[in-house]
Amino acid sequence: MADHITLDALAAEIRQRMDATDSKINDAIGDDALVTKIKDALPDILDDDELKRKLTFAAGESDPKLGGTKYGRAGMSVADIEYLHDLQSGLKGQRKVDGAGVYAGPSEDLDKVFRGVSEAKRIDSSVAQAQDLADIDRLFRNDPSGHARTIRAAMDTAESGFGQQLVGAQYVAELWDAPRRLGRVAPLIESFEMTAPTAYLPVEAALPEMLFVAESTANNSSNYDTVKTGSNRVQVDAKKFVIHQMWSGEMEEDSIIAFVPFLRRQAGSSIAHYLDSLVVNGDTTNAGTGNINLDDADPADTKHYLAYDGIRHASIVDATGQHVNQAGPETLKALLAMRTLMIDSTYLMDWGHPVSPDDLVYLCDPFTGDDIANIDEVLTADKYGAAATIFNGELAKVGRHPLISTIALAKAEADGKVSNTGSNNTKGQVVAFNRRGCVLGWRRMVQLETERLPATDQTRIVYSLRNGFGRFTPTGAASGIKWTAAHRNITLP
Repeated sequence: MADHITLDALAAEIRQRMDATDSKINDAIGDDALVTKIKDALPDILDDDELKRKLTFAAGESDPKLGGTKYGRAGMSVADIEYLHDLQSGLKGQRKVDGAGVYAGPSEDLDKVFRGVSEAKRIDSSVAQAQDLADIDRLFRNDPSGHARTIRAAMDTAESGFGQQLVGAQYVAELWDAPRRLGRVAPLIESFEMTAPTAYLPVEAALPEMLFVAESTANNSSNYDTVKTGSNRVQVDAKKFVIHQMWSGEMEEDSIIAFVPFLRRQAGSSIAHYLDSLVVNGDTTNAGTGNINLDDADPADTKHYLAYDGIRHASIVDATGQHVNQAGPETLKALLAMRTLMIDSTYLMDWGHPVSPDDLVYLCDPFTGDDIANIDEVLTADKYGAAATIFNGELAKVGRHPLISTIALAKAEADGKVSNTGSNNTKGQVVAFNRRGCVLGWRRMVQLETERLPATDQTRIVYSLRNGFGRFTPTGAASGIKWTAAHRNITLP
């Protein structure tokens, strides 16, 4: 049997070996020399970015710039610091809940960290009031990524005396990057800056005819016949949207730290979802019946989809010849046939067969999407692989065109409208659209405001934005829309 060693004996042997090692090191180079060598090596070690990353992220997913601060230990990023700084700045000068004075704004520690890590812009409130909102947006959003790089935080007459404000450059970029990452429809649509509350966009109508003519040989030859270039315009009106939240109790810096990442994440997710829903489900019908999102009830006046008519409204209501009553399960043949509905022979526009196959996009509710994925002829994502694509949520390809499953589309009644009674919504729907047929206009990117309400011991947080949606039609009337088509009354398993 092998000899056994007790834990005490093992510990004593380890201690002896360590003492012997220390003695050899001291004998070889001495204590002073050892200290000198360590000091000489430290700069190289600390300059190792990978080592710094590992040390910093050991306690959480904080930004390396915040290493050693209480914010870094709480796992906060630079964007979180900017968001927190903006919230605290908005409370400056307002009465505290307990009546013990007023909020002083960001603490010295927060202000120091903010200035050290943020690429903030300083904007004077008088400039913000005097300049057009779109000009201010454009001025402070010039970054290579094309994302929003600034925010105007309540710089209006209500903030008289507030003076200049430092505004974070990163958290707004991330707030607007969230819809690009999480959104599935709105990010696919071309957008533009609205320099006025109402914008007019020129739209091609009939193409100018190219004529076959003879050579002019005489000095008094007749002029060639002239042709006209058909044109029309699309009106885009900016609509205002808000996310209005109430926060109970204190909003002191230390008490809100744990919730900042959550608040930012939820705001980004909300913007992503509702932007998708806006462009897909918009319907201005505000009555007891008839809205495609609430067929048998009167929608609340604040419902987001009342702002403007969207993609689905075009085929279900405006141009009814653009939808098909499927009255059965979805098939590949029927999906491909939708492209034929999108041929505008009068104005020589083939929206259903674009030069770039990615310009034609199929949208479906998740239930219908799962059913389509079981069609043998449909090429699903697991078969064609993770090809580079800008289409978030792509489920499959119909022909060569992406099929995107989105929660912005819901199961509906047979007529394609959604009932207030959930049990009535049993049918699937598919919407195909050419993403060059519509445009999203931005009048105001994002504005964040905070306000203390002492009477209710709450803090109000309001995000606001303004945008508009334009749908192209060569006739000037919504009934002339041909760039979208839909299937309704799809039987689901």
